Amino acid sequence: MIERVQKTLLKQKLETFKLLLIRGPKRTGKQSLLESIFEEANTTFRTIDCSMKNEREELSKTFLMEREEQVVVLREAQHLEDLGDFIEGVFGGAFHCKLVVCCSYKPIIDDELIEALEIEGMLFTIFAPSFSESAQHFGLITESELMEQRLIYGNYPAVLNDLEQAEQILRELIDEIVSAQLGANDRVNKEDKLKRMLQLLAFNVGLPISYNDLGERCGLDNETVERYIQLFEDAFVLIKLPSFNNGNRYELKKAHCVYFQDNGIRNVLISNFNPTFLRDDMNELWRNYMVSERVKWIRMNNLKKSIYFWRTHTEQQLDFIEVGANGAMAYKSDPKMIGWERPKKVKIPLLFKRYYPEIKTSVLNKKTYWNFLTRKQ
Repeated sequence: MIERVQKTLLKQKLETFKLLLIRGPKRTGKQSLLESIFEEANTTFRTIDCSMKNEREELSKTFLMEREEQVVVLREAQHLEDLGDFIEGVFGGAFHCKLVVCCSYKPIIDDELIEALEIEGMLFTIFAPSFSESAQHFGLITESELMEQRLIYGNYPAVLNDLEQAEQILRELIDEIVSAQLGANDRVNKEDKLKRMLQLLAFNVGLPISYNDLGERCGLDNETVERYIQLFEDAFVLIKLPSFNNGNRYELKKAHCVYFQDNGIRNVLISNFNPTFLRDDMNELWRNYMVSERVKWIRMNNLKKSIYFWRTHTEQQLDFIEVGANGAMAYKSDPKMIGWERPKKVKIPLLFKRYYPEIKTSVLNKKTYWNFLTRKQ
């Protein structure tokens, strides 16, 4: 099993606090990580699968008060309407056991509480293994040599463990994502139209989206499209970047572009697992991998960064801008430099340099992406 970068800290926090909130996409190893920690520490635990109605109905404050296990894990806890009550019970000292809340969708608790948990170090976000974690496991050189596979199949643990069954695993996963009830109060109707919307986003990854245009092409109204995109961002499937602007002429000011948290999910939606030499979408593959891996790294390490893209009405674009306490950095992806096409110099848009001379810029290519995907500043 790939060693997760958060394991040591997670182990320390479990020793210190009576409550932890762990969130992240389905099937990315949250439960396996916890079980390995419990086994190493000889900790007794009980897991309640809150997506199962019978187990959900069994859960109550009395049930938790009577537990003899050291830890109770609430799996898929976003299905609990009264999750906030259980969390208050922990803080009020009502339970002897510790509580680990795992969610693959935004849970029904106050944003202020989530912020407080984050400040106290009680909030963790666990994605599919990152570039850095995979490089630690396989070796940096080997992981770089496996880049083609990552661009096509993504990083889900089950996929990494069985590439021969990758397509089937990913198809099952997307079917589960599309058909499942996301949370206690959020479900998705019109599955065929939703899947069509996701396919359109997959073909246009990294480009500014129009809710009206998407709605017309998949048979949904624009408000439903906007709602569905937000739902799947809350489910850790999509990444939505707002446009970076300072009110300058030609800049897009209220636009968004969408990426997928994993390249494999993007590719299964468009039914394309062809090798790179047969593809005409290398820019989309490279751009999605770079952005999703960087966003994953930022959130896994709780880096205080705001993220954007930049584009003008004349189609000049920078794919990724991050703004933090130490200033801003802007990036443009360059798949040609990774070896699939003849190298060609990539230019940073002159208009961006004119508008924002203080912002450092960089091109994401074979020579620069290692640092981009692992930098903590």
